[in-house]
Amino acid sequence: MSWTSADDRIIITHEAFGRAGFANGAVLAAEWLADPVQKRQGLFTMEDVLG
Repeated sequence: MSWTSADDRIIITHEAFGRAGFANGAVLAAEWLADPVQKRQGLFTMEDVLG
């Protein structure tokens, strides 16, 4: 992703060095979704999980 003007450019990048970070996020999301107190139903995003 980048933003460019006449004066400069801002670039945001991400580089993963393995699968562990993705796996940790998947486990976190599954635990959040399965919380018996909340009884969540529907469609969610990672913003919901992290918010």
